[in-house]
Formats: sequence, structure tokens, C-alpha cells
Amino acid sequence: MTLDKGKSELVYNGRKAQRADSRQRRKAILEAALRLIVKEGIRGIRHRAVAKEAAVPLAATTYYFKHLDDLISDAFTYFVEQNIDQTRTLQEESFSAARQLSAEQLAAPAGRRQLIQQLTRFVLSHIRAQASNRDHRVIELAFKNEALRNEQLTRAVRMANQATENMIVEFFELLRHSDPIAAAQIVHGTILNLEFQVLSSAVSIDSPLLERTVAMMIKGLIPASLETAVNGTAENVIA
Repeated sequence: MTLDKGKSELVYNGRKAQRADSRQRRKAILEAALRLIVKEGIRGIRHRAVAKEAAVPLAATTYYFKHLDDLISDAFTYFVEQNIDQTRTLQEESFSAARQLSAEQLAAPAGRRQLIQQLTRFVLSHIRAQASNRDHRVIELAFKNEALRNEQLTRAVRMANQATENMIVEFFELLRHSDPIAAAQIVHGTILNLEFQVLSSAVSIDSPLLERTVAMMIKGLIPASLETAVNGTAENVIA
């Protein structure tokens, strides 16, 4: 699974639909599966239950998804496809924040502070937007839990996580971070944890703790001096 400027190339396992009406029916089945997850969790995904929720014949679900594992993994792939733009937007905002500063500004303490403030605002906005969509987060967590028991889904979840982390890695590579992969792990893990904290009502969505946590994370990951990130390669940073 790869991402290219917000467009995704996702792998589906079930039977492909060729005609427009067939594609619409297949889509209705996948959307019905996602609604059932919100209501009942992964255990709610059964051919008969999905057919009823989608208002299609039972034969339609078994035609497109002979195996239940295919239906579950394709529902996750469809879910990722529908929600991937939010993460891409966060990446684009982050890149823009770094590129709008000149090499000299990035190398100065004031430029670093400005970048940290902007990144904190972007990440905080992303977390609040994600946590506000409770149904989507319930679906996401249900799939991740099921992935521990479903090898086919494990691969899909792992690929989706990797695609997200790759986008974060690109940003830290832009800043010439010494370990962009580890930095991406910290950012992704912190975001997921804070989303869950808000979702479970452990932390209020407007809590100052969210901002303090994100600001501390960003400040710790942005090099104390960005001079090495831009020295001699300024054109790569601000191009």
C-alpha cells in the first residue's frame, strides 16, 4: 500500500466489480460492514448480517466476498481509502510551515520557535478532528484489535500504518533529522495515544494537557539548531 500526493493504491482481496452498478453494490456492502462494526464490533460482520444492513441479497455478499476474512480486510482497506486525506493534509501543512521559512530563519532560534508553534497547532488540530469523529476511531480500533487474530488483516493494518509513518518520515528528512524513522514512531504513537485518551474521556478534547503534550513532543524532536539541516542544502528545504 503506497500513497502518492493524497492518492492511494490499495490492495483489495475480494472479487472485483466491473460495471458501475456492481461497483456501487460492492461499495454498499463495505459501508454496511463498517456500520455494523460501530454497532457490534468485528463480531457483527457476518455475510447475512452485512447483506441485511446493505439491503442486498445474501448471494451478493458471498459473490464478492467468498471468505469472511476478505470482507473484513477489504472493509478496512475501504476505510483507509476514505480517510487517508486527513493525514496527507497534516503532512502538507507541516511541509508548508518549514518551506515558508528561509534557510536563515530556520537556523535562527526565532525561526525554530515559529516552526514548533505552527507544528503544534497543526498536530493538535489533527488530533481533535480525529477524536471528534468517534465512529471512525471505533472502527479503526476494532480493526487493529482484530488484526491480532487475523493474519490477512494484520498485513493490511501494518501496511496502512507504514504508509502513515512514511509521510511523517518525509517531513523529518526534510529537516535532516538524525533519525527520522524513530522520530516518526514517536509522533505517530503520541497522536494515536492522545486520540484514544480523548475518545475514552480520560482527557477532555479542550484540555490544556493536549497542547502541552504535543508542544513538548514537537520541541523535543525539532533539532535545537536547524543550521545543519539547511547549511549547504537550503535549496532542498525551501524549494
